[in-house]
Amino acid sequence: MKKTQTLKFRITPLEDKIIRMKAENSGLSLSEFLRRTALDLEIKNKLTEDEIICYKNLSKYSDNFRRISNLFKQGNVTGMKCETMETSRLIREHLEKLKK
Repeated sequence: MKKTQTLKFRITPLEDKIIRMKAENSGLSLSEFLRRTALDLEIKNKLTEDEIICYKNLSKYSDNFRRISNLFKQGNVTGMKCETMETSRLIREHLEKLKK
């Protein structure tokens, strides 16, 4: 449906900054952010660069654990041991980055 109507309302400068910041953090235009807020629609914040990296790492670990599970089901002890050690190494490596 084509959007032809406009709404105007008064806000303080502080409210303006807060609303604009929230819209920016959500990755939405100001209009779309206000529309979703007023209509109680879902608003998701866009992921930060660190969150994207974390998501990718967790996805890798998930794949590694799935492979370990498959090796376990097949009775492949050597493959399971290697995969477990590699996954453990990756986790330790990323934990070290968090300590800094």
